[in-house]
Amino acid sequence: MKEQLLKWFDLRQDQAPHTQIEAALRDGARAGGTNLWVLFFAMLIASVGLNVNSTAVIIGAMLISPLMGPIVGIGYGVAVADLRLIRMAAFSLLAFAALSLVTSTLYFTLSPLNEPGSELLARTSPTLWDVLIAAFGGAAGMVAATRRSFSNILPGVAIATALMPPLCTVGFGIAHQRWDMAGGAFFLFLINGVFIAAATLAVARVLGLPAVADVADGVRRWHRAAIAVGLVAVLAPSVWMGYRLVQDEVFQGAAQRALTQLEQATGIALLGREIEPDKRVIRLTVLGEAEQARVQSAAVAVLTAEGIGDVTIEFRRAGEAQLKDLKQRGDERDQRLSALTAELQQMTKRLDSLAADSVPRAADLSRELKAWLPAAHSVALTDTTSGKREVHVHLAHTLHGTELKHLNGWLAARMGSTEFTLIPHTGPARAKP
Repeated sequence: MKEQLLKWFDLRQDQAPHTQIEAALRDGARAGGTNLWVLFFAMLIASVGLNVNSTAVIIGAMLISPLMGPIVGIGYGVAVADLRLIRMAAFSLLAFAALSLVTSTLYFTLSPLNEPGSELLARTSPTLWDVLIAAFGGAAGMVAATRRSFSNILPGVAIATALMPPLCTVGFGIAHQRWDMAGGAFFLFLINGVFIAAATLAVARVLGLPAVADVADGVRRWHRAAIAVGLVAVLAPSVWMGYRLVQDEVFQGAAQRALTQLEQATGIALLGREIEPDKRVIRLTVLGEAEQARVQSAAVAVLTAEGIGDVTIEFRRAGEAQLKDLKQRGDERDQRLSALTAELQQMTKRLDSLAADSVPRAADLSRELKAWLPAAHSVALTDTTSGKREVHVHLAHTLHGTELKHLNGWLAARMGSTEFTLIPHTGPARAKP
């Protein structure tokens, strides 16, 4: 049975010759020619896919990307002690990464779509699970690269390890100065690269691929120490982020269970619930003040029973947002109304001023009237309680006939009124033509 199992899992059954493996891996690690053009177009495709949040387009870009070749070349070069291949693959990886960053940054700078979608945000918080995906994907890719015939493993490895989307996300972060996104995405790319190379090295050692040169024991130990330090440096933050992710998921599940029990215990339906695991805050929306008091009194015991008693609960009442919005609109309307009232008052004052300027004064009327009626001594103007303006004309003698008719016409044209009072030299007399 043991021999049968070993035979089933023996990787050497369909392993390609060493010369064929080396030629294929060296060709994939080169930076010039076809690889650069394919990478350029693949980066544009991936950037468009991330920009429009299209998973299918992103997968297509990952399938044609040559980014994995230099990383596998580095791991293979370390395994067979080929320093020339290591240097060539490292240079190719730097050239590929630089071209990718320039291409994606230029695209996102010119693109009118500035808001990051879920596909972009998903590449900004790497965890331990990304490490596992990179390691297993790199191992599967190395196994596929050492087979005699073409294998359908490589496309799946390219999709699983996802080297291009993180670099595109770095370009988005640089283009929009979102350094948090750029840093998280670059760390994800670093995780994928390091652990794909480490898995390639491990599979090459398992397969027993021959070394191309003898390496001194001191150099070998230095290589091993450098590899171990690099793996730990990348793994430690990932483990911490993975731990935080697990803690957040545990808190999320416990909070959901506690809120369901809280509804059952109080008989009050929670109209809204918002959970923030990183801040340990739960926001609840209830109907009124009485419901809030009942939920608040029962919440502590239920949350403590679920192991999250240190959570902060914030309450919102149904309709608060709408009432706040209506109040804000009412305040804005009152401000506009006050401004219009003040403007109207200013216009009224201006009109009153213009009207006062246009009303003839008594002295002016006296001078004009004396010019053609010498019997007129003076003219006085009086405003009555009814709002009418009376004209009092002081005369040297009583007017009759034509003179009275002319005076009436002049006052009607000059004052817009035919009602006036004549005061002759013998005493006041009232005339209404």
